[in-house]
Amino acid sequence: MDERRREIIVREIEYWKRSRLLPEKYCNYLLALYTEGDDKKRPHDRVSGRRRTVFTILLAGIICLLLPASALVIYFTELSFVLQMLLFALFFLICLIAIWRWKERRNMFHIPLISGAWIFLLSTMEVSEYYFPKQKAITALTVFANCLLWIFMGKRFHLLYFLLSGIIGTGILIVFLLR
Repeated sequence: MDERRREIIVREIEYWKRSRLLPEKYCNYLLALYTEGDDKKRPHDRVSGRRRTVFTILLAGIICLLLPASALVIYFTELSFVLQMLLFALFFLICLIAIWRWKERRNMFHIPLISGAWIFLLSTMEVSEYYFPKQKAITALTVFANCLLWIFMGKRFHLLYFLLSGIIGTGILIVFLLR
């Protein structure tokens, strides 16, 4: 087969694989067939892979910095409540985008999931304190709702640490309320 024609077919199969037009197994089979088992990637593929890796590491670093930034927004700035909530919404949106982007990578999926859960907890606590200042029942209800959400997420996505966090948080809350 003509080398140029083979290159076009391989690029098209790679596009199908990225776009998920065909199942990955079929695309891998077709790629192995047309490249005759040669797994060496073209130079521009290696460069785009490096860029993707750098982008992933950069995004993971940014997500890890969102938690301290959230604490700074609440406790160490004089920003208005609306501006604080907008920043929380932006931080939470970044976490949701990263969760959506990394849903196939189970090892990277946990970083934005945990950060998003903590940012959501901080923001709901701040909202409850803003609208119901110094009311322990509302604060306890907010914490309980977050713990229930964590338990649900733990069961839904088979994440033991979320399930345990929700159960332990609920237990601590009950002990706190009973004393």
